[in-house]
Amino acid sequence: MNNRFHKLLPILAIVLLSSLVIPFGSLHTAYSKNLTNPTDDTISGSITSNTNNGTSVDPSRILGGVFNLSNINSTTASPSFNSTFYMVKVDGTANHDHSICDFKLAGQPAIDNTINSTMYNGTSTVTMREDPVNNVPTQINILGDHAISIKLNGSVIDNHFGSQPIFGTQHLICVEQPSYCQ
Repeated sequence: MNNRFHKLLPILAIVLLSSLVIPFGSLHTAYSKNLTNPTDDTISGSITSNTNNGTSVDPSRILGGVFNLSNINSTTASPSFNSTFYMVKVDGTANHDHSICDFKLAGQPAIDNTINSTMYNGTSTVTMREDPVNNVPTQINILGDHAISIKLNGSVIDNHFGSQPIFGTQHLICVEQPSYCQ
């Protein structure tokens, strides 16, 4: 009986391990799909970034919000970009919000297949405390299938967003995991 058990042990181990691997493989597949962006013409996601004050590399503000970039494959319409996000100091004070809208593409998007990115240059309107500022030079970089960077020309808006781009993900957790947002 003991000898027979030793012969079956490798088979039992394979069956047990394969039953563990199959669910994990399925789980990985489920999470690697971008449920937020099921089409190729629109990318939505979250702004999840921090900024510096333009004179230091240390973060001084935290940003959190959403964005939507649509018409990215259109041959007749310019891409449309809109974003709204909160901005707060790292100590939790000075909470306020901003929007970036009315993006106007200048030229053609620059596609870099070696790093899977597409860069859109143009201008946009940025809401500031006093009034919206029009024609702010704006660079939107789609970074692979999961990230985005937004660079606003600081000289036009008093370097309010620091010297680094605003970063985000191409995911909305409330779309992909709705139970977290109920």
